Amino acid sequence: MYTLSAYYHKSRVDFMDKKHPLFIGSCGTYHLYTVEKLPTHRPKGRLDYQLLYIASGRAHFYFDGKPTVVEAGNMVLYRPREEQRYYYYGADQTEVYWVHFTGNNVKNFLRRYGIADDTRIIYTGISIEYKNLS
Repeated sequence: MYTLSAYYHKSRVDFMDKKHPLFIGSCGTYHLYTVEKLPTHRPKGRLDYQLLYIASGRAHFYFDGKPTVVEAGNMVLYRPREEQRYYYYGADQTEVYWVHFTGNNVKNFLRRYGIADDTRIIYTGISIEYKNLS
């Protein structure tokens, strides 16, 4: 598994920022090669938002207890205090990029870009393809 991540002030604790319109708390990437399964379950969610972009493979999410597979080229948005339950499987060769963000104007930013308050999956249809250049 390949992982790379960055955290504001090296803190892995989620937080809510009401001072700034938009504030990035952490970001990173995972690419499963050899790990069989990478689960995440946050029953009470987090204080911030999380946006996940599935660059390749697929990811398995549960929304309201129902399983949903999200294919490469699409994103998932979690809002504050929303249960987060998802899995990446090595067999899927999942590569995902994620960002946690907060701020006092996030809802308006999302709405401005056409992301409704109840949107969970953002279908973009764009995925990263790796080509062997040798």
